[in-house]
Amino acid sequence: MTNLLFAVGGSGGRAVCVPAKNFLGVDMGNATTMQVSFKEEDGTKDAVIVVLEIAAGGGKAKEACEVLAGAMASGSRSLITVADGVNGKFLHPFTAITGIS
Repeated sequence: MTNLLFAVGGSGGRAVCVPAKNFLGVDMGNATTMQVSFKEEDGTKDAVIVVLEIAAGGGKAKEACEVLAGAMASGSRSLITVADGVNGKFLHPFTAITGIS
C-alpha cells in the first residue's frame, strides 16, 4: 500500500501520513492553491484536508493533479513525500504546504 506524507514546517507544524486508498478528491482554491482531501482512517465523517501551493503558470494545476495521481498509483509498499515543509522537499510543481486540518 502506498502512503503519502505531508508535513507543515515552522512552529506548531503538523504532519500526516495517509494511505493513497483514502484519497477523496482535489479542489482548487485559486490558480495556485490546491486542497487535497482524504478519508479519515478512524472512520469519522470529517476528511483530512491538506492545503498545498503550486507553481504559477498555465497548466500547473493539471500537472499537479497528474503528479499526485502518479504518486498514488505507484502500487508499491512505499512512503512518498509529497510536501515536506520541514525539510523543504516537494514533488514538482508543489512549492509549499500551508495547512493540514
